[in-house]
Amino acid sequence: MNRTIREAAQVLGVRERDLRNHLRDSKALNRDGSLAAKHIGGGNLFMDPRSRWVEATKSYQHYAVLMVTEAGIAWLAKRLGIEITITKDKDAAA
Repeated sequence: MNRTIREAAQVLGVRERDLRNHLRDSKALNRDGSLAAKHIGGGNLFMDPRSRWVEATKSYQHYAVLMVTEAGIAWLAKRLGIEITITKDKDAAA
């Protein structure tokens, strides 16, 4: 399941701002928040293009959202020094 950067921060138990700052400091994100070229196609992070209708201009506004893959959650946790508990059965986690 792919997650937005906000959802990924919640899963990892860190603030979204801190996670974005870490990604910028480690050069995974450009200063404008877009994904750095060396991470495109890496399987951890990707940009999801989206658009919305703007009634005032009668046209679409296009933008991209930074997304994190499931592999990216584990990758980020390792980089942040966060331990992930692995369970054999999902019912055992409750």
